[in-house]
Amino acid sequence: MRVWPIVLSLALSGCGGCGSGSGAPSTGTPVPVTPAPVEATAGAIRLVVGGDSRDDKAHVVPWAFQQAKARGAAAFIFLGDMELTPELDRSFARELALLDPVPFYPVLGNHEIEQIGFLPIGQREAEKALARRFLGTPRSPVHSALPERVVYSADLPGGVHFVALDNVSQRGFGPEQLAWLGRDLAAAHDNPATRHILVGMHKPLAHNGVATHGMDHDGSQAVSDSEAALALMMASHVELILASHVHEYAAFEQSGIRSYITGGLGAPLTRSGPEHAFHHFLLLEVVEPAIRVQVIRFDGPPSVAPEGDDEDE
Repeated sequence: MRVWPIVLSLALSGCGGCGSGSGAPSTGTPVPVTPAPVEATAGAIRLVVGGDSRDDKAHVVPWAFQQAKARGAAAFIFLGDMELTPELDRSFARELALLDPVPFYPVLGNHEIEQIGFLPIGQREAEKALARRFLGTPRSPVHSALPERVVYSADLPGGVHFVALDNVSQRGFGPEQLAWLGRDLAAAHDNPATRHILVGMHKPLAHNGVATHGMDHDGSQAVSDSEAALALMMASHVELILASHVHEYAAFEQSGIRSYITGGLGAPLTRSGPEHAFHHFLLLEVVEPAIRVQVIRFDGPPSVAPEGDDEDE
């Protein structure tokens, strides 16, 4: 795989209200923002990325799906939390008709396997049900690399290799998933057809320097797994790390890898200021030498979390 320098970073400096660190050394570096939008590039492959649409009172999801089609997206990457509870995921699936024929690549969120985000309902069964409902279909033409899990990789147009990880059904990633990740990233890096590697997950990695509401919250094993996964990504020159779970937008570098938190597809927004808390999705343009990222804001009225609401527990 050719390694390309970074040519664009739309980023924000900090994330007030997300948490400012856990006492552990930070591997994240907020990047100064350049708020001007990126102009569309003629002929570029476009990918849409977003997450956290549960309790979507503002109707951001149908807008995002229609925007993805209108902008000629080659794929829609969804970073988890379709609905408030797993039983409601079927209603999200009905909205997916608005996206057709754009392929849909889901990542497992905590609301896919927990009641109201924190009461377990048989996590393995819930993950198996989600995998059966969404994977291996014309809309999501992928199969899990691990039995009855939502863990996979896909080669997308433009030489993009996308990896979907699960860091919600256990504390961290687990040894089996880390071993698979190492093999998958190494194979993608060595493949001459791979020009860009993207890794998506629901919870942000630990020590990102922006938000502690992620793998930092899940204990020492999760933090250790996060560090191990980041080392594998660095070794294989991953270009972008994509996560949601925090209901806002932030951009930063983690150990030199461009990273984004994009939790703005309709879930109640956190109270961290207008520069972070807004409904949105990310538009990725696959150009050379590096993927260009544009933040597409939702113009409708926002859904804001009540005071004291812990956004995604």
